[in-house]
Amino acid sequence: MSPKESNSYSAPMVYKSFAILKEVAKAQGTLGVSDISRQLNFNKSTVYGVTQAFLDLGVLRQDESTKKFRLGPALIQLSNQSLASVSLKDIARSFMMKLAQDFAGTVFLGCFDEYGITIIEKVDSPEDLKISAPVGTRLPFFSGSAAKSFLANLDETIQRRIITEKVLPKFTNKTINNIEDYLADLKQVRKQGYATDFEEYIHGVNAVSVPLVDIRGTLLGAIWIVGFSNSFTKDRMQQAAVAAMESAKQITRIIG
Repeated sequence: MSPKESNSYSAPMVYKSFAILKEVAKAQGTLGVSDISRQLNFNKSTVYGVTQAFLDLGVLRQDESTKKFRLGPALIQLSNQSLASVSLKDIARSFMMKLAQDFAGTVFLGCFDEYGITIIEKVDSPEDLKISAPVGTRLPFFSGSAAKSFLANLDETIQRRIITEKVLPKFTNKTINNIEDYLADLKQVRKQGYATDFEEYIHGVNAVSVPLVDIRGTLLGAIWIVGFSNSFTKDRMQQAAVAAMESAKQITRIIG
């Protein structure tokens, strides 16, 4: 069927909805209903109806004070699922293998949505005694360094809202579950470019994580390296963080 033929079966509201999404994506956080209506020459009631449906579905988020829109977690989830199926895993695996070999730890690649973290690829430690989990494993939302890599890339107002709504859990006696302390930790993560977990998620296990962020600033996922606390020490984790950040740069450079 040619494009012209297919137009006879088109649904105008679908095209309008997609146009609204594209407009929001181009100007994240700066457009409200009236702005979109004016720029696209759409009826304001149409824009309102579409954006309300998108808010309900998690496709958009709206700032409570400014009423401006941003893309929501549902789109991020779909994007992550698409990337997870082929390209990101394929590109990242060779870098993960080197990290696992160099630091004798298990290396995970994961993506995020509003419910938690999904492991989409892993390379086990070469050591006989190792920490592992199968691909497809779902981790709790605030689990260790990987969660920090995700949250640190969000605006602080969004961080605070998520933390308040979901409530910080207490996985171990070293878990940070005070909101202000956790927010301060996220600020440090954003500044230094990597996140650490010193037995905060699992007793006797340390981890370091780096985000994978494309050239548009979109978070694609994270890579984290996990090892036993008696061997994967603070100094070793620092070295691993530097290597992982370099790997992340190369991975996202390839992805573009």
